[in-house]
Amino acid sequence: MPEVKASSPSVPTPPRLQGAISIRDVDPDALKVVRKLVAGGHEAYLVGGCVRDLFLKRRPKDFDVATSATPETIRKAFRNCRIIGRRFKLAHVFFGPKIIETSTFRTTPITAEDDPLITHDNEWGSVEDDARRRDFTINGLFYDTDADAIVDFVDGLADLERGVIRTIGDPLLRFQEDPVRMLRAVKFAARLDFTIEEATWRALLDTVGHIGKCSRARVLEEIYKLLRGGAARRSFELLLESRLMTELMPSYVDLYRKLSASGLAGPASKTRPGEPSRVMWNLLEALDEYTSATSQVASNGVLLAVLFAPLLDEQWHTASRQGLDRLIDDLMGPVCVSLGVARRDRELARQILMAHRRMVESLNRKKRRPSLVQRQYFHEALVFLGLTVKARGGDGSELGHWQRLAAVTQPMRIESEGEFDGGPRRKRRRRTRPDGRRHSAESGSP
Repeated sequence: MPEVKASSPSVPTPPRLQGAISIRDVDPDALKVVRKLVAGGHEAYLVGGCVRDLFLKRRPKDFDVATSATPETIRKAFRNCRIIGRRFKLAHVFFGPKIIETSTFRTTPITAEDDPLITHDNEWGSVEDDARRRDFTINGLFYDTDADAIVDFVDGLADLERGVIRTIGDPLLRFQEDPVRMLRAVKFAARLDFTIEEATWRALLDTVGHIGKCSRARVLEEIYKLLRGGAARRSFELLLESRLMTELMPSYVDLYRKLSASGLAGPASKTRPGEPSRVMWNLLEALDEYTSATSQVASNGVLLAVLFAPLLDEQWHTASRQGLDRLIDDLMGPVCVSLGVARRDRELARQILMAHRRMVESLNRKKRRPSLVQRQYFHEALVFLGLTVKARGGDGSELGHWQRLAAVTQPMRIESEGEFDGGPRRKRRRRTRPDGRRHSAESGSP
């Protein structure tokens, strides 16, 4: 495909706002990428979330670049570059562990009239085309580093000032093109404390059933982002209000209906202390406080433990250890399979939940359990214990006990996959080698 030349932009005088961003807040490596592309005769801007966050005086997590240069041209310009993706081809420019994601200006691809779902997105366009094909106005902003100006084709600055999430163009069509945008609308509304604009919200409600057309991997990653973004409680409240929760995790919602007459009730509902839905909202709030206070990213295992812990109810303390292990598997199985949760994340969540019971039991019985401290999953179990203490308003004595025990226990690597002290060891599957000898399927050793 031919490149879009910088010498002939589609709009000679696009709307601009100067002086709203300090160049000192821009990542120096992102600046290098932009300036090298511009020096090579291409248009290049910072784009999307980093521009939004810089305008709002928030620290961007990532810096992305958009340019008229094609992915192949970008790769030739940077030795530290790799092209990724087929549906949406991108260039990753590496600076140590950091990645500056660099995309070519795109235009909205032509799709079938009866199904606007975008399955490929590699049609090059102009900078204005690229702005108008993005999801929300607040993400359609470009920053011209040489002119120190925000370039705004989509009235994104006005919506940032109003605190509004609005799709670019027809919201019904935009959600049909890519239903994951519904989850992104929820994410930005919750994280920025913005309101979803009325027409956008109505379109979301009308197209909620389309979320099933998206790949499980993309949907699951967005759910993890909702949980770890510091606004999990509000995000899940919006998922419930919009019925996205029921579409995404019907078996999860059904579990609440089986455990309680109120089902998965909203956070404002009148529920009894200890009722599963109330426990869930309290845990999500504790997770948000943890994210804000520590700037740490909770592992996927901890996030899954937060979701499933409320469903254990009284059986957490009354079931036998083997019974609890089976219960956790039964609860998590259908939901994790439908979402495509990785086996290692599901197993870590199970280990965390089982360890949590042991941590509480050991404190009540005044037993020291140094072997648990040495487990690979202990850090995640300790994080989860802190969340549960916060969620139920405890005095923190359990947490302090285990923190002190960890401080005086000699670190040692103990393989933890599938086993717990005092619990049943899971048999390792063995298979026959070509020479007739047998070896472990897990380790591959004789």
